[in-house]
Amino acid sequence: MKNKLPFLLLFAFLINNKTTSAQSSTSTLDVIGWNLEFFGAPYASGPTNKDLQEANAKKLMRYFDADIYGLVEIVDTMRLRRVRDSLGTNFEYIIAPYSTDGPIGTNGWRQSQKLAFLYKKDIFSNISTRGMMLNSPTAVSNWASGRMPFLLKADATINGITKTINFIVVHGKAGNTASDYNRRLAGVQELKDTLDAHFSTANVFILGDFNDALNASIYSGASVSSYTPLISDSTDSDHYKSITLPLGYAGQTSMINFPNVIDNHVISNEVVPFYVLNSAQIRTDVTAVVPDYVTAHNTSDHYPVFSKYSLAGIITGLPTVNPNEFGIHVFPNPFLQTANIKASKTLTNVQLRLVNMQGQVVTTQSYGIINSGSSVQPIFPLIPRGIYFLQVETKQYRTVIKLTHL
Repeated sequence: MKNKLPFLLLFAFLINNKTTSAQSSTSTLDVIGWNLEFFGAPYASGPTNKDLQEANAKKLMRYFDADIYGLVEIVDTMRLRRVRDSLGTNFEYIIAPYSTDGPIGTNGWRQSQKLAFLYKKDIFSNISTRGMMLNSPTAVSNWASGRMPFLLKADATINGITKTINFIVVHGKAGNTASDYNRRLAGVQELKDTLDAHFSTANVFILGDFNDALNASIYSGASVSSYTPLISDSTDSDHYKSITLPLGYAGQTSMINFPNVIDNHVISNEVVPFYVLNSAQIRTDVTAVVPDYVTAHNTSDHYPVFSKYSLAGIITGLPTVNPNEFGIHVFPNPFLQTANIKASKTLTNVQLRLVNMQGQVVTTQSYGIINSGSSVQPIFPLIPRGIYFLQVETKQYRTVIKLTHL
């Protein structure tokens, strides 16, 4: 059974909510997928000037300051190491030990496109990686003869809240023929089956170069995307949502001189509560740092694709401001039984949420109005000692205050 209503509601909300900036923030998990087009390839593919490609990649990653990058088409691993080094000691990278042209250590591996992750070490811990479906002959064939999805599992910690997340970077079978389409479709179906069997309750991010649009298909003979098995909004417990699908419907493109969004972000239903509404963005602002990114084709023929997440688990499109700007002061902090909230300006339609370190909402309370100069005392349940986060929202703004319960 397909249930399209939840997707349509999400789609409408994503399009209409314009208040959220799609920029990196210390309070959110910021994710980028980027095809770097034959990065550093020692042959005539991709940008001609490999040193300039590397220099531009360094500039742009410093500009983005994302927490994790899912990278596609990494050829020269030493150049990626230099990119890592240029970002400071807080970054690390992991490259898939396999490729279309052979396993790690072979000339085929060194000369071919590889998948990789680049991430911040102070955010991610307990990291493990592996290729997916490597022992399946059908999957190996359908994923471009060995370009298998690459999985990074890690604990991500933002503002004291930790979530275990499975990031999967993909590089789908290229081409717009019937054979290309059918291989992609079969590969995606096997990936979905694998996810349902082994990741049915996990937090899963899928990002990278899908080599097909999600709102249609680059193969003219198909009425639906080859990724339909993954992105269909179903009623089962293992469904996935593409947060970049609205960008395709809006007529955007993720490639230079190409009319579709083929670089995408897809998240499992477990991740949907963390997604910051309207944050999915094709980063055409690369031209602010590399003005001739498009005209000179000197970095990649793909744009980076960005999205961000609040691990506290509250969907919001509201801009986050500090407590003083919001107009509240919380005291005492640390607190014993309860805390007082004093308003320095009149606030209406106030929503309070107390969230624990695991991102679980402990209590939710509402106030129609809190007058300037007055105080309210939320009723907290019996809770263990520890760190909590008080999220306060109106229709215009939100703020988050770290509280210590003694």
